[in-house]
Amino acid sequence: MSFVTLSYVLCLFAMHTFFASYYMSVITVPESLIGQQEWLIGLIVGIMGITGMLTRPIVGVLLDIQFPKKFFLITGSLGVAISFLGYSFSDDLIVMALFRLLQGASTAMFTTTLSVVVSGYVPNEKRGIGLGIFQSSSALSQVYAALLAVWIVTQFSISFGFTISAIFSLLAGFFSLWLKIDRQPIQNKEFNFRQAHWVSTHGLVPFLIFTSQTLTFGSIIAFLPSICLERDLGNPGLFYTIYALTMLFARSLSGYLSDIFGRKKVIIPALFSSTFALLIIAFAQSQILLLLAAVLYGIGFASVQVVGFAILVDTTPKKFHGSALATYTNAWDVGGLLGGVVIGIVIAFFDFRTAFVFCSLLPMASLFMLKKLRTEQ
Repeated sequence: MSFVTLSYVLCLFAMHTFFASYYMSVITVPESLIGQQEWLIGLIVGIMGITGMLTRPIVGVLLDIQFPKKFFLITGSLGVAISFLGYSFSDDLIVMALFRLLQGASTAMFTTTLSVVVSGYVPNEKRGIGLGIFQSSSALSQVYAALLAVWIVTQFSISFGFTISAIFSLLAGFFSLWLKIDRQPIQNKEFNFRQAHWVSTHGLVPFLIFTSQTLTFGSIIAFLPSICLERDLGNPGLFYTIYALTMLFARSLSGYLSDIFGRKKVIIPALFSSTFALLIIAFAQSQILLLLAAVLYGIGFASVQVVGFAILVDTTPKKFHGSALATYTNAWDVGGLLGGVVIGIVIAFFDFRTAFVFCSLLPMASLFMLKKLRTEQ
């Protein structure tokens, strides 16, 4: 594979360590909030999406005018590390919410920029498999990060878990330092505020489809520990491990298949897989069923994410990759916020089952948007 250069490999390591810090927090952050009201847990978990949503369009537009990419990569990794250290020193809800806002902005900087960087290393004919492997590097961190967080919390403390997350984030910044990125003069003279692509038309439909996945994942992050506790479904970290193992293979495989058979032919069955998974979570009364849901959800989420990413790069002129990927990756922030807050309200009025039946409808709704999805420039 001709695209496997040193810089591409460094992107894999940066992606892996950055998301190791994040996936540890899907256990440690909700765990630190056990005992609080469900809507409050959803708010604190999801609030980082607010600053993420505001930060990504700015980063995307600045990347379009050739703002230094390494600035966002280093600043983003440092900001996330500071956030985790802040969680470890204070359990005050207001302080925690402020650090979640910082984490949201910093995550937006890092992930948007790294996506733009790696898309430049992968040739057109290998785009699906190249981006799939890149996304699989974050899935590899999921294999152990959640279980590691559970073990650290059990054997040591939540504060120590937050500290380890901070170290992983700093490692991501270290790997980013060595990326080979061609510096171009900042094109600020051509910048027009009103004409800037704050919401990219190239990225809008892929964003809406991907949001059907991230919103439901935000719900799982926020409420899976509580569901497992209520139904005696065992260690929630095991769900994330099985989900991650599935993602590890599904991301690369779905990208490869989309290179051969076409992008839409991979996305459609993926959306059905996510729907079935969410219905199983809604009604599961045993750990076996929960783990089956993890497999199906991993297949669905991985395929939609990778193929949507590939479609976006396929159909967007290179000079607008920054703003287009900012719009697309904003699905993480919108989904994280709405998944925690809106679904938390649904749970408060109804129950976990009703909330996840509602979630299962979202991937099906996105099927109607496929007609508007372009697959070439």
